[in-house]
Amino acid sequence: MAKKWLLFKQLAIKSWIMFRRYFFNSLGGIITLYVIFLVIFLGYKGIAGLGPTDQYLSIEGILVGYILWYLALAAYQDVAYTIQNEAKQGTLEQLYMSVHGFGWVIGFQQIINAFYSLLIAGILAFFLMLTTGKWLNIDLLSLLPLLTLELICFAGVGFALGGLMLIFKRIDSYMQIVQFVLIFFVAAPPSNWLLRLMPGTLGASLIQKVMNGGEALWQLAWQDLLLTVGVALAYLLLGVAIYRICERKAMKSGTLGHY
Repeated sequence: MAKKWLLFKQLAIKSWIMFRRYFFNSLGGIITLYVIFLVIFLGYKGIAGLGPTDQYLSIEGILVGYILWYLALAAYQDVAYTIQNEAKQGTLEQLYMSVHGFGWVIGFQQIINAFYSLLIAGILAFFLMLTTGKWLNIDLLSLLPLLTLELICFAGVGFALGGLMLIFKRIDSYMQIVQFVLIFFVAAPPSNWLLRLMPGTLGASLIQKVMNGGEALWQLAWQDLLLTVGVALAYLLLGVAIYRICERKAMKSGTLGHY
């Protein structure tokens, strides 16, 4: 266990160095996300022409959905692009030769990436609320478990795409398609069982109830909470299974570390 803690510590230090060294690029990403939301917000106000009450409710929903969309993007892209970048740099095979095993390395890296994603989402949410004047219910005790489940769910999507990258090497166009599909997943109301089983849809609805409706975690329906946990774990296991299948195929063909 001490060795695993040392691995986690070193990966955390590496991530902090990379974040600090390329902070200007990270800041540019936050600014880009802010500007995109600003365009959506101003465009919505111009088209809708709603009164203050309707606008308050609708803008809150868009704000929460936008933050969740960013977290979904970060969760699946962190996994897929980590694998792609390691292959580009020629270090993917070295990670597989690690005494800790590739699973521990990529798993710890995604935990660290999730921390930075939540940090950036918090900063982004503050400025979006400041801009719109709509202040959401930030109940960390209720939000962190739900957000963690969302990140786990979309990490499964990332593992599946990462596996496809091992075989096809470049799937950037499909990654872009997934970005738009995620908008549907986080915005669609879980009105039937099919939608409730989609990745992140039910979890996004519960987060809306907390941030937009002021409900606490223990006030949510326990059936919905259990289903959210089950869906998140199911997509994570499915994504890892797809990755393992693609991994074995890439190893047999001798193209694991090729790009």
